[in-house]
Amino acid sequence: MSLLEAQPYVGHHCESTSLVNLLRQHEIDLSESLVFGLGRGLSFTYWRTKQMPTPFLGGRIRPDRLTAHLTEALGLRLTVRETSSERRAREQLLRELDSGTVVGLKLDRYDLDYSTDDYRFAAHYVACVGYEDDRFALVETRPLGLKWASGASLARARGARGPMSSRNLSFTIAPPQGPLPDLGEVARRSVRATAEGFLNPPISNLGFKGMHKAADIMPGWIDDLESPEEALVEISTIMEEGGTGGGFFRTLWADFLAETAELTGAGEYHDLSDAYRVVSRKWTRVAELLREAGTTMDRAPVERASKLMHELADEEHRLMRRLSDPA
Repeated sequence: MSLLEAQPYVGHHCESTSLVNLLRQHEIDLSESLVFGLGRGLSFTYWRTKQMPTPFLGGRIRPDRLTAHLTEALGLRLTVRETSSERRAREQLLRELDSGTVVGLKLDRYDLDYSTDDYRFAAHYVACVGYEDDRFALVETRPLGLKWASGASLARARGARGPMSSRNLSFTIAPPQGPLPDLGEVARRSVRATAEGFLNPPISNLGFKGMHKAADIMPGWIDDLESPEEALVEISTIMEEGGTGGGFFRTLWADFLAETAELTGAGEYHDLSDAYRVVSRKWTRVAELLREAGTTMDRAPVERASKLMHELADEEHRLMRRLSDPA
């Protein structure tokens, strides 16, 4: 029954929470913020296609990359399975669980029978820690914790289609052949890589450029969106409550920088951690302004959110330049 006899870790963000539980099975006990940071999780994404009624604002790198970065950085052995066959996906999951292995699953929580979500998001992660008859034990983020889902609903969730979805993706982790690398050095490299990705995005929708782009477009949302009152509240909810840890993932990042300071003895990381806590509070304010605009249909809060996001883009650009080459 795998982790069912133990107390699973229930965290803030779905992918990092899943990874903490997969790692703990192998007696690798890392904090969620350290997992998020070593996985180079922080970024910014603005995305919208004609098929998307609501623009997407993301505060992290694209799905699956956090897991890939973390396992590579720590020398772990990552096994990823993906199949279009519902039957094969179930057989693979049962085989891993029967062997006592915790399994990471990518799915759309909207389809799970315990879900109360009113929007779809096909890049959600859970750790599956066991099963009983046709019910599967899944570790969710706060406040849900350990939940049980029927096999039928789990199959629907794993096979859901949409932006950022995968075909019944599952993953497991095995420890390295030898000891883990020095966490301080790994943290330094991860900080630099995160900063470089943020400062030099491959397209203008990402990093600080994406923040400026979204801020430019944002004032028109009241007029352009099909249902702005619903969309703006949804965007706000995802930014602040959708598994980001608050502050659009910047609180998790600030915690990671504080841990990096302890691991390396470099005081610069402490200063930058404090700076990112201020940034985190400003992102919370952006989310509040978008919610206010959605509930009142007043243009002024959106314009204030746009101005604040431009300021945040400049501030994070400055902070990431310092992180790309800290003293």
